[in-house]
Amino acid sequence: MNLKTVVKTLFIFGTMTVLAACTTKHGINGANGVNGAAGGSGAQTSGLSEGQNFGDGSGGMGTGSGQGNLLAQRTYHFAFDRSDVQESDRPAVLANADYLVAHPNVKIIIEGNTDPRGSREYNIALGERRAQAVLALMETRGVNRDQVRLVSYGDERPAVPNGYTEDDYQQDRRAVIVPQQMG
Repeated sequence: MNLKTVVKTLFIFGTMTVLAACTTKHGINGANGVNGAAGGSGAQTSGLSEGQNFGDGSGGMGTGSGQGNLLAQRTYHFAFDRSDVQESDRPAVLANADYLVAHPNVKIIIEGNTDPRGSREYNIALGERRAQAVLALMETRGVNRDQVRLVSYGDERPAVPNGYTEDDYQQDRRAVIVPQQMG
């Protein structure tokens, strides 16, 4: 084999490896209609067994007594190119924050997402700002930062795969709380 053939082979192999590493699975979590750990977000859900929910008395985060459906709402949508939590979502964010304060053994991931418009770098930064906005509101209630991990997926995890309408884009612009583990 000559050097030119070796270089071509390495280039092709390297390109295939990069492409394989960049592919993602797009899944929908039937429980809440958004990408979650069960839908291929890459997030791990160690510590939660099937049937355990956030606040349902089993140690997770579900609908808990006195909180109604506020704890069940863990997806918060954003206006185009904005990262401020909408007034309509504030009660649910604060209810989830109160639950975390009362249950310091529960950990979550806040996933920030965007629609596909904008550069990759811009969308990653915007997704991060959206996750940070949810965390900042939770911290006003005393949430321990050690309970929360932030992840920005930018536009890599669309709520509506192959959706290109304004309604689809609105669903993509979100932050999602994903319960992780109990102590």
